[in-house]
Order: sequence, then structure tokens, then C-alpha cells
Amino acid sequence: MYLPDDYLYSQKRYPVLYMFDGHNLFHDEDATYGKSWNLAWHIIEGKKDMIVVGQECSHHGNDRLNEYSPYPFADAELQVQQTGLGEKTMDFFVNELKPYIDAHFPTLPQRETTWIAGSSCGGEMALFAGMRYRDIYSRSLVISPYLIPTADYFLMEADQTFFDQPSFFYMSWGALEGNGKHAFVQETTICTELSNRLQEHGARIFFHVKPEGEHTESSWEEEAPLFLDFLFYYE
Repeated sequence: MYLPDDYLYSQKRYPVLYMFDGHNLFHDEDATYGKSWNLAWHIIEGKKDMIVVGQECSHHGNDRLNEYSPYPFADAELQVQQTGLGEKTMDFFVNELKPYIDAHFPTLPQRETTWIAGSSCGGEMALFAGMRYRDIYSRSLVISPYLIPTADYFLMEADQTFFDQPSFFYMSWGALEGNGKHAFVQETTICTELSNRLQEHGARIFFHVKPEGEHTESSWEEEAPLFLDFLFYYE
């Protein structure tokens, strides 16, 4: 977790950003590939009053892929076939994690100040959460989402999702992710079509397409000032 230094005595209450892959957020020594998002530094530098809750995932085999997919999928390149346990993951987020955080920390628990974020499979989950659990989360950071194997499911979900309250999605991806330009074209097509359908149903989308963007923590850290500003931007 990230907590403001003065949270115990400031008498303030804070918005909360829930994030996937918590081990990659704050410290290089905890990160899977030795590089974190360095998120606490960017929050302090940007003078953002907020709490961040980073949920840990399984590091056993390909369990993370299963935990962080709301739909069944197969990926020939990764040689995996998963049933998708993402709905169970979100059940934990909504019915166990959020109530615990609100009970033990000085949060602003209402929808307008409850947000969710992730990258790669975590970005896929942040998108799903912003759609399926739109009564809980008002803003979703969907960063480099791993959508190609589950695109058809997401398009069907988008067709059935209607937003009756303001819902905001930060959608970013990079040209240097995946294997060559074909993957970038696929990702761009999916993200654009999904966003179009969500906008038709009342969502608001902020796009950030990165010409030099890679599928790495270093690349995601570079956009931290932008997505943190997005969370605090109110029309």
C-alpha cells in the first residue's frame, strides 16, 4: 500500500486507487523483472493526496493469467489454456478487499473516489472492473491491456454495458508492444472498437497511444504523471 505520510493525524480522508500486480508498483527489489513503477515517488512529486492498494497475484506457473482473466482463453505463443478466474478475483476486490480498506483506513469510500488500475493482464482486469462493476469504480486505468485472446468476450460485454453514472477510462498502449507491427495493429483495432462501443453507451475515454511505448514497467512509469492527473481531473 501507499499511504500519505500524515494519514494518521491529518484528519483527511483520501480517494483510493486499487491496482493489480502490487509487487511491481513501489520497489525495484519486489518487482518481477527488477524494475518497478516507482509509483510512490510520482504521487509525492505530483502532490496527489490518495491511497493506493496493490493486490498481490500468484507467482506459481501461469496462475496469474488465470486470476487476471475474466473469460476463458488460449494463447498459443504462451502455450496456455485458461478457464479465467477473473470474476472470482473481482468478487474478492469488491466484497472483501474494499470493505476491509474502508474499515481500517481514512478513505473516501464513495464511487466517485474509488478507482482501479492495471497493466497487461491487470489492464484487462481494470477494463472489466470498470464495465461490470461500474457501480463501484468511477475511473479505470487500462494500461497496455492484454486483450487479443479475449477480444470477442469484451466486445459482447461492451454491447451489454450501459453507463448511467459518469465513468471514465484511461486507455493506453504502445507501438513497440507485442511481436511487430501486426500486434500493434491488432491491439489498436481492439482498443478502438471497444472504446467506440463504450462511448456509445455513455462512457468517457481518454486515449494515450505511445509511439515508443513498450510492454515494460519502465514504459508504464513514464506515463505515471499523465494517468495520475487523469484520476484527479473532473469536468
